[in-house]
Amino acid sequence: MRGAQGYFWGILLIGIGILVILKYQFKLNISLPRIIIGVLFIAMGISALMGGSFSRSRSDMFFSESRVEVVDPEKEYNIIFGNMVIDLSSVPKENLRDKIQINNVFGNALVKINPEIPTVVKLNSAFGSGNTPDGSTIVFGDHTYRTGEGAPQLTIEANVVFGKIDIVEQIDD
Repeated sequence: MRGAQGYFWGILLIGIGILVILKYQFKLNISLPRIIIGVLFIAMGISALMGGSFSRSRSDMFFSESRVEVVDPEKEYNIIFGNMVIDLSSVPKENLRDKIQINNVFGNALVKINPEIPTVVKLNSAFGSGNTPDGSTIVFGDHTYRTGEGAPQLTIEANVVFGKIDIVEQIDD
């Protein structure tokens, strides 16, 4: 059974869709971006009052802060209006199976990797900031960072929109 938050956000998106249809079908002179941003802030406030913390799982961070020490990585980590530290420095080589995707929207993410584990980080940014251990910083576009050679390798796709992702090297003690 879905929680109240699932229904709330579904109804909110349907309402925004109806506003878009009304604007273009009846040629109303309303500013959709302003209405959508206003409705979004109202919805976030109501949702915060209804549910408190927005964390649904250890791999999703909404409107809060978390630190995740990863041994068996999830396939996807999402940070939305939040702050998350993802420590991948202690992932054993036998758990390096699939690509890990990190999505950050209006948030802050710190991703720790082990330089002794072969790693490929594909960093994509749109109006955000992405920093890698080689000193590269991107604001718009993409950059690929590699460390070590061999297989298996840790493959990370990091996407940032209006937020910040820092990739740092840290040797697990």
